[in-house]
Amino acid sequence: MTHQELLRKLGETAGIELELSDVATAAAKFDGDEVDFESDEGKLYIYANIAPVEGHEGDFGRLLESNNLFAGTDGATIGLDRERGMLTLCRAVEGEPEYDAFEHTVASFVTALRLVRRELAEGGEAGGEPPSDLGGMSGGHFLQV
Repeated sequence: MTHQELLRKLGETAGIELELSDVATAAAKFDGDEVDFESDEGKLYIYANIAPVEGHEGDFGRLLESNNLFAGTDGATIGLDRERGMLTLCRAVEGEPEYDAFEHTVASFVTALRLVRRELAEGGEAGGEPPSDLGGMSGGHFLQV
């Protein structure tokens, strides 16, 4: 499926309109967590803000541990957007995957985002093992407008 088709089907499953704009970007809220999508050169990037950098400088070591071999991010990458002063989470989907695999990737991304945010807020180890059930986020039931 093309990136546009994947996003449209994800939107249909969730009961919202979701498609790439003229500049190949889209955004959706997953139970209040905003996630952005961008299609570029055969890849669909999924990304979100984790938290402002300010106040989390002391967490960089834990974030790097979580980032190492995707130990606490389930395939996503933690990054630093210096221009906006934000810690970010990003994942690239290559090619044109089947819809079920794409939905699973989005669900696992949102779960990792929530885990990293929670651990930063609680001051514990960032990331950790993502739950195997993806927090019940399957079949499009995890997306709210």
